[in-house]
Amino acid sequence: MILTSQIDKLLVRLEPIWGKNKIEQFKLLYQISDEKRKARLEKIISISAAKLVNDNLLNNKIILPPSTKDECFGKGEIFFADICYGTYPDHNPRKIYPLFLDYTDIKNHIILTGLSGMGKTTLAYSLLKELAEKNINCLVFDWDRTWRNFLSLPEEDYPFIKNIRVFTIGRDDIAPLSWNMFFSPPPGIKFSSWLGIASSKPLQKSLLAGQGVEDFIENEAERLMSDFQSGILKLLPNADDLRKRIKNKFAKARELLWKQSAERVLKDLTRESIKQLFGSREPLDLSTDIIDRNGITILEMDIETPEHLRVLFQELFLTYLMLCMLSKGEAQRNEIRTAIFLEEFPNMLPKSSIEKEVNSDVIKTIFREGRKFGLGLIAIAQETSELPNYVLANAKVQAHFACQTKKDIEATANSLFLKQDEIVFLDFLKLGEAIAKVKGRVRNCLIKIRPPFIHERVNDIQLREKMKKWNSQN
Repeated sequence: MILTSQIDKLLVRLEPIWGKNKIEQFKLLYQISDEKRKARLEKIISISAAKLVNDNLLNNKIILPPSTKDECFGKGEIFFADICYGTYPDHNPRKIYPLFLDYTDIKNHIILTGLSGMGKTTLAYSLLKELAEKNINCLVFDWDRTWRNFLSLPEEDYPFIKNIRVFTIGRDDIAPLSWNMFFSPPPGIKFSSWLGIASSKPLQKSLLAGQGVEDFIENEAERLMSDFQSGILKLLPNADDLRKRIKNKFAKARELLWKQSAERVLKDLTRESIKQLFGSREPLDLSTDIIDRNGITILEMDIETPEHLRVLFQELFLTYLMLCMLSKGEAQRNEIRTAIFLEEFPNMLPKSSIEKEVNSDVIKTIFREGRKFGLGLIAIAQETSELPNYVLANAKVQAHFACQTKKDIEATANSLFLKQDEIVFLDFLKLGEAIAKVKGRVRNCLIKIRPPFIHERVNDIQLREKMKKWNSQN
């Protein structure tokens, strides 16, 4: 005779297919039956499990009983993936019903992890399409020039394509972004306040600038802005003006070391490839041209630009974004103002001990407080073990694709709170499969993502022409 605990376990696995009422009736019937009838019921349960769930005691099956259909559907606002449970006779996963996300789920952030090439970015593409079709503003930090391929989709089938704008950070010959990091504060923020932010922790983290460098830059920048506002300077100051001012400034003893460090930092910010990004005299208004603009904005964090400068821009931009949202006040409960896709998310996290000491709190702040202002983060990473606790603790939606190392498997299992006999499932995941959960609504389940819908590539020449056309039309 099968133990009662094993019967209960099988019934839990059959619940998504039989339904809760039938399972409760079966449990009651089993409890009041004699031994002979119990044996017959056990056979029925075992055969049903083998037929419907294909649970034939083989150790290569992922058996995670999902939540009910109504729980997985939620409000049916944003399609996420198909929930699978058991297998068909041909051993393909059995799709039972779709998993949808509510707007509040997205505002509480999403984390996608797993091996490269297993489907993380394809799932992120699907999310971007779903959000764009609901007219939700999306911002993408792209580290590998792939998100531009959305522009290859036919506009008649995907109307949101006409509202996609791509900026190539550090590549002025394609689709440059004109900004002025020191002299273009967010709306409603005083210049001196923004200058203190831009010249402190972001520079300390990315360019290892010290306190003396911050003082040098702030003092000279305030003088330059004063001259501009009084009419002495006709053009908006930039980082190159700062570099020249500091270079001609007399210094001695310790100040000389600070001056040399400030020159080194500003030399990095005025290199030819990114001069227009950090020091344009006619900068874009990021608040109106990107943050509040309806549609999708893709910022290509190109590999041609040194990584520390890409991290600097990304961190400064997110700080700018957060200040803009603070000035607007809190969003409505179901309101998403902007969904932010962070490709290669661990690049934004501090690595060295020096970076950790001066680490800016912008990422932590957005993860903890962004939802109040209508910001939803979709963070994409390969290694779960690289993510700090505050990221996993504040991500309501998690989807983990196949893991490889023991360290990542343990981190993923802890994040999903998998049982001991379920941890091995992380090694069974195939291409396009992941274990997902929505905290408080959908328990751990196996999902299968839809096939890729982007099949063509957009090269630099095509992108340049498309952005020229976009600029002429807008």
